[in-house]
Amino acid sequence: MSFATHRFHLVGVGGSGMSGLARLLQGLQSTVSGSDAAGGAVFDGLREFGIDVWVGCLPDRIQGQDGYVIRSAAVPQADPEVQECVRRGFTSLLYAEAVGRLSEGRRTLAIAGSHGKTTTTGLTVAALRGAGLDPSHLIGGEVPGLGGNGYGGLGSEFVVEACEFNRSFHNLRPFGAAILNLDHDHFDCYPSTEELIEAFAGYLARVRPGGSVLLEEAVPRAVLASLRSDVNILTVGSGLFADIRALDVSERLGHFSFTPMVQGKRLSRIELVLVGRHNMHNALFALGLAQIAGADLALAANGLAGFAGVRRRFEVHAGKSGGTLVNDYAHHPAEIRAVIETARRRFPGRRLLVAFQPHQHQRTLALLQDFAEALSRADCAVVADIYGARESEEMKRAVSANDLVCAIRALMSKSEPGGSIGELPHVLSELRKPDDVVLLLGAGDIDKSMESILARM
Repeated sequence: MSFATHRFHLVGVGGSGMSGLARLLQGLQSTVSGSDAAGGAVFDGLREFGIDVWVGCLPDRIQGQDGYVIRSAAVPQADPEVQECVRRGFTSLLYAEAVGRLSEGRRTLAIAGSHGKTTTTGLTVAALRGAGLDPSHLIGGEVPGLGGNGYGGLGSEFVVEACEFNRSFHNLRPFGAAILNLDHDHFDCYPSTEELIEAFAGYLARVRPGGSVLLEEAVPRAVLASLRSDVNILTVGSGLFADIRALDVSERLGHFSFTPMVQGKRLSRIELVLVGRHNMHNALFALGLAQIAGADLALAANGLAGFAGVRRRFEVHAGKSGGTLVNDYAHHPAEIRAVIETARRRFPGRRLLVAFQPHQHQRTLALLQDFAEALSRADCAVVADIYGARESEEMKRAVSANDLVCAIRALMSKSEPGGSIGELPHVLSELRKPDDVVLLLGAGDIDKSMESILARM
């Protein structure tokens, strides 16, 4: 581990990335404490894991000398706890910087892309564990089957989700780097497609000498512009010339089975627990990363087959009266299309009622027609109020949920406004028919309405 001491204090420890980092560091036998402005289930889980955490800013509780204070992007350097740590000789780091240091000290496998990062990171860990390895991991979602979003393993491997937001993945030094796909998503960071491609090129430029890159075959080759000449490039896709692809694909109610072909070598057939064609694609990347790590691919494939998934990724729930609800993080048109297509396969013949909470006004405005087209594939789309994040008042006035409702209706599809998260359960109960499958989609706080919706199903 590339840290001079094993004493850490994390400010903003309740976030998905920070909580995972706290678990990872604790697993590596470090002394870890943390604080956050609010409590909650994630916070309680950290306490149960043996980490000293508290709610609120309490500089007097800081202990130790010459450690590291790690803060989330939302916490300023002037925060009183951060300043108390600095007074005690702690080195101050942002979350992304701390993860970058971890990546320097281990054999790092990084997974980037606009969609599928969290699931593919989980699949990669499952593959390595299936092959008998014990990697550390840091995942941007809850993965019950892997013991949580962060874990400190005994092996030299570190599997990490590489996030492009604010170019945080430029802090990583991976030995194996994957790009699953490339779509315009974070418009506040990347106003143009050229800037997005340049950012991903910067990520690949940091691959270590003699390392490897896994690239989805449709990703623009411009991302390779700054790649070292001694880095190996492998493609993943469905084309005849892809280095890693799936053969003899079959599907039953959304579950895919296939024979993996890895650089000309056929492996034993895999049947995934996960549903959706996109997860077959994710599994191929996990196999490629397992090969880069030197894992036994036959054993790695067994690990993939048993992976049960990530929370809020096509998570199926049964209501008290027999209704069906699928809870999913999908917040981009490409992700919405994938979820609806998977639901059509998983629940053939049933009506799909989508409840979608747009995430960010800027994304909604930029992709309004794409969102409308994706949501028009459902039988009815209910659009809740937009979840605003990091946006100006001017941007918030530029687009509303009703604009998206009108765009969906213009495509001759049924759509209704859903109002606030508090109003959404009532709206859905008025629209839902007995055999409907409800798809609850979005990256904001729509998840908070799930229990109330299920109680009426």
